Amino acid sequence: MYRDENLKELARKKFHHFATLERKHQELDDIIDKMEKKAYLTPAEELELEKMKKERLKLRDEMVMLIKKAQEASENEK
Repeated sequence: MYRDENLKELARKKFHHFATLERKHQELDDIIDKMEKKAYLTPAEELELEKMKKERLKLRDEMVMLIKKAQEASENEK
């Protein structure tokens, strides 16, 4: 994920739903971390974990796309 806070802030300003994506991504990240620390996962928990990882990746990809769009728009304004 982009570490440059300036780019993230630019995306937050340009795309109002960016902050929501960040929040959802962080929530999933926290849940996934807790699940991965468990000594044992039931088959249902393993399926849920995989589902959450895919959703987290989808959110990340969407945020990266929005950051790139915001960066391109910013460069075009110059």
